[in-house]
Amino acid sequence: MAKKLKKNDDQLADAVRMSSQEIWQAGLAAFAKAQDEEGKFFSMQLFEERVLRALSSIGVPSRQEVDALHLRIDQLSAQLAALTDPPATAKKAAPKAEKSALKKPAAKKAAAKKPAAKKAK
Repeated sequence: MAKKLKKNDDQLADAVRMSSQEIWQAGLAAFAKAQDEEGKFFSMQLFEERVLRALSSIGVPSRQEVDALHLRIDQLSAQLAALTDPPATAKKAAPKAEKSALKKPAAKKAAAKKPAAKKAK
């Protein structure tokens, strides 16, 4: 019986060694890929910085400047809307006046169109 346990222990140890080697190799591959990607990232970042410097030297605004301008435009639009919109009380009174003005002439026209009564013979 002791021999069976020893044989199982050896198989288990071999399986653990194989698994640990696979994990180690996968880790090394991931590390190598990360180093490769870091080099690409660094060169891309360097390229972007050069492009940004070139664009700013010819006067092209940055994204932050454009975003700030959009924010300012929104603020000014809100201020303009507040100045040009009539007060809420004037808005409510205007539709009532229009409705009553429209109803009165229509009533007069209806009264004028009534046919005259026929004369009795």
